[in-house]
Amino acid sequence: MLKPQDIVVLLKVHSLGSVWTYDQLAKSLKMSSSVVYGALQRCEKCHLYHVQRRKVLKGALEEFLVYGLKYVFPAQVGTLVRWIPTAHSAEPLKGLLMVSDNNAYVWPAGSGKVKGQEIKPLYQSVPKVVGNDSLFYELLCLVDGLRVGKVRDRELTAVELKKRLYE
Repeated sequence: MLKPQDIVVLLKVHSLGSVWTYDQLAKSLKMSSSVVYGALQRCEKCHLYHVQRRKVLKGALEEFLVYGLKYVFPAQVGTLVRWIPTAHSAEPLKGLLMVSDNNAYVWPAGSGKVKGQEIKPLYQSVPKVVGNDSLFYELLCLVDGLRVGKVRDRELTAVELKKRLYE
């Protein structure tokens, strides 16, 4: 029922707080308003979002991300590319884990400073829209950490995700 972009929309809603319109949200994600609207409708049906209160249901979202995301939207590691670091190759996980630069994960989008193994983002526009919102970028990196990390990495990622959801 859920689509990968639904998670992206929810995380952006969380990072924006309560002041946004569908049009603003859509433009900030490089999506159409109808895609955003549909995403939030599906999230309400799955008890991750309350449409009338315009509120992300943080406990349910945390539970889904930590325990279900890797099964519903698994990440597949691809070839070496350059672009934006994600998962344990970006903050906040990069500073907490000892990871070799040879094991970097990146979102592909053309050229970039970091070379690593490709992970397809949950939605195609993610590499283009994370630059202006550090909380949103961190949340997406943590989500990728849950999708590709080993058990110890996922446990640490879950702690960091919880901090950012409830701040």
